[in-house]
Amino acid sequence: TTIKVGSGVTISSDGDSFVTGVSTATKFVGDLSNAVTSRWTISNNGSSNYVFTGPGGLSNASNSTLYLARGQTYEFNMNASGHGFGIQTVSGAWSSGNEYTTGITNAQAAVGVIKFEVPFSAPNTLYYACTSNHGGMVGSIVIYPSI
Repeated sequence: TTIKVGSGVTISSDGDSFVTGVSTATKFVGDLSNAVTSRWTISNNGSSNYVFTGPGGLSNASNSTLYLARGQTYEFNMNASGHGFGIQTVSGAWSSGNEYTTGITNAQAAVGVIKFEVPFSAPNTLYYACTSNHGGMVGSIVIYPSI
């Protein structure tokens, strides 16, 4: 059973309500401190490449280029045991002297969650690389808008 209440709001017999048509939110209530813009699950294909599944149409995609917005927070759910996910300022193999850690929680994790709160001052391009120096496990992170 459903009951129509006003224009576009319907309440079902189990108490759930849903909106049909166009709806505009004017207020959000609750704790959004743990809200993230996007989450990717990252695994590995041996020591050949990282495998991404998540936003941007990525489904088992190898060494994908990621696009992150300044001021937003992202999560990388790591499931790549033995293949730490390092973020750095240079392309190519892992270079610990060029590691980028600003806004990053749980840097270099191979298993668990890496959280990246992208600072407004981040470079236009960052890079990821396997911290075990597996040369095929590398890629780019484009930060936008460019500065």
